[in-house]
Amino acid sequence: MAGRPATGQTPPISFRPPVALVKELDELAKAEGRDRTDVLIEAAHDWIRKKRREQATAREQPEAT
Repeated sequence: MAGRPATGQTPPISFRPPVALVKELDELAKAEGRDRTDVLIEAAHDWIRKKRREQATAREQPEAT
């Protein structure tokens, strides 16, 4: 069997935000008793919901002539 063994967890995804952003994120998350991952997941969900609303609104708008 090829590939990595199943871990029962979501595979990690990484990106490199600016250091200042990470510091601010960690500071604010800690103040709320949350961790970075939890806050980033919430932010991604919020952004997706916002985009879906924008798309729905755009589909409902009549085209300008």
